[in-house]
Amino acid sequence: MKQPPSALIAIGAVLAAAVVGGSQGPQNPRNGIWYAALRKPPYTPPGPLIGAAWGVLDTLLCVSGTRLLNAPRGPERSAALTFWGLNVAGIAGYPWVFFGRRRLGASTAVVGAMLASAVGLVGTARMVDRTAAATSVPVALWVGFAGVLSADIWRRNRGLESTRHDLKEALASAENKDGNMTYLAMR
Repeated sequence: MKQPPSALIAIGAVLAAAVVGGSQGPQNPRNGIWYAALRKPPYTPPGPLIGAAWGVLDTLLCVSGTRLLNAPRGPERSAALTFWGLNVAGIAGYPWVFFGRRRLGASTAVVGAMLASAVGLVGTARMVDRTAAATSVPVALWVGFAGVLSADIWRRNRGLESTRHDLKEALASAENKDGNMTYLAMR
């Protein structure tokens, strides 16, 4: 049986992770209202910038994954692909923990794991394919920034649990800020 092209495997994996993660992101109306109600630092990028950045980063992950899949087999390649897979899993996992479960502390730990895997990817990919390593550097930098941001949001919102009561408070807060949202419409 013929193997699918490496690019299709890499693109499919990243696309699947982006779809899973995106289903829990702020695009989900309840999650978006909850996120809007959080206290965030002034350096928080606007949503469209975050979306654009992830579009670029996802593309770079597809490039690095394809190049690693095409590299000669060996322990360095296996290590690099493992770190690459952990990065892809983080794309799906972080939004589920942060937005879906509303666990700010746990999501900060997930970002820490993502940063470790991103740095591991750069280091191991460098031994296999320098272009794969270079295309992984922006992911590591962005995830490092996301870790600082996530920790700061957690610090500013300590004690906020993911309960139905907190969702009601977030909806009420969003209604008060925005006047045109109604709490009952979101039930």
